[in-house]
Amino acid sequence: MNDSLSFPENTSWWLRLTAPPGTQSYDIIPDRKARDRLRKAGLISGVAPFVFFAPLLLAGQAADPSTLTAIGVCMAASVVALVFNRLGQQTVAALLLILAMDAVIESALLRAPGGLGDAWLLTFDLFLLPLFLPGMLLSRNAIWFFLVLHVAFILGDFYLLPHSADLDTLVAHWGQSVAFARPLILEIGIGLLCFFQVRSTDQAIARADRAEEIAALQRIIADQKEQLEADIYKLSEVLSQAANGRFNVRADVERGNILWRVASQTNMLLTRLQTSRQSDAVLKQTEIEVARLIDAIRASKRGEQVIWPLPSGGLADGLIAELRNMPASSGTGSTPPNRPRPSQSLNPSLYPRRENNTR
Repeated sequence: MNDSLSFPENTSWWLRLTAPPGTQSYDIIPDRKARDRLRKAGLISGVAPFVFFAPLLLAGQAADPSTLTAIGVCMAASVVALVFNRLGQQTVAALLLILAMDAVIESALLRAPGGLGDAWLLTFDLFLLPLFLPGMLLSRNAIWFFLVLHVAFILGDFYLLPHSADLDTLVAHWGQSVAFARPLILEIGIGLLCFFQVRSTDQAIARADRAEEIAALQRIIADQKEQLEADIYKLSEVLSQAANGRFNVRADVERGNILWRVASQTNMLLTRLQTSRQSDAVLKQTEIEVARLIDAIRASKRGEQVIWPLPSGGLADGLIAELRNMPASSGTGSTPPNRPRPSQSLNPSLYPRRENNTR
């Protein structure tokens, strides 16, 4: 986004002085409330100088010290409002500016020399100036409060303040409504226009915020889709290699991704398959060694020369070592001592003949 979308670059020094940090580029703030607060802070920084200098135009018409005091108070209030605005208190700053303008206008009417005259009726129109500010600086609902307040000021001034002779003549000729009809019509009409305009602006801002949120969601969905496709490709490669007998591969999927649980279970399955393959290899090697031992033991029983298997790092190595170290006299298949071999024939001369003594 363009940082100078709402506030020109040549006002940056003024915004840095009188507004909270980030006001110049408020449109890039992700939070909607913070963005609206900084937008109003920039408006307050722009309206405060007008509130400061505008009462000076009325200073020449001030007929008494009290009106001059009200003008001074209005100028001081604008400066204090800028201080609150810089501190992030936008509501307090906006109320100070609006109420200060109302105070100057009402003070001039209350201190009118000779009472309320027909020339002072035009002063009622000045209440339109602070009516523009609530919608911009506060909210559109605040317009109704200040509209009622200004109507009360106009009617109260007419009915409660003393009238000059020229006003009484004007009222006697045209009726009482001639004094307040025009300012009330302007006040109510401008108030309605301000309300609808501010509501339209708020709705446009809300639509823009929703459009930004939708665009952000679309970017998130696109990123997730890209990540999902990458994870699917990783899993496909791992399963393809596992199908070719390579069980030592693993799916590298970051934790928190959609397919992380699937990848974790796939890795667990590959680990078990790899362990099963290793167990099968050990079992097969053990079967081979046991078969060799059986052949060696059978050869020993037949009296043949025994060639024991060499150790191979398997489970039968201990048994092979014990059989290799076994003495020959106790070896399996050796002929026991003092017994003739089964294949040796008996010699009758070696044994005395028993005579048959028959009588």
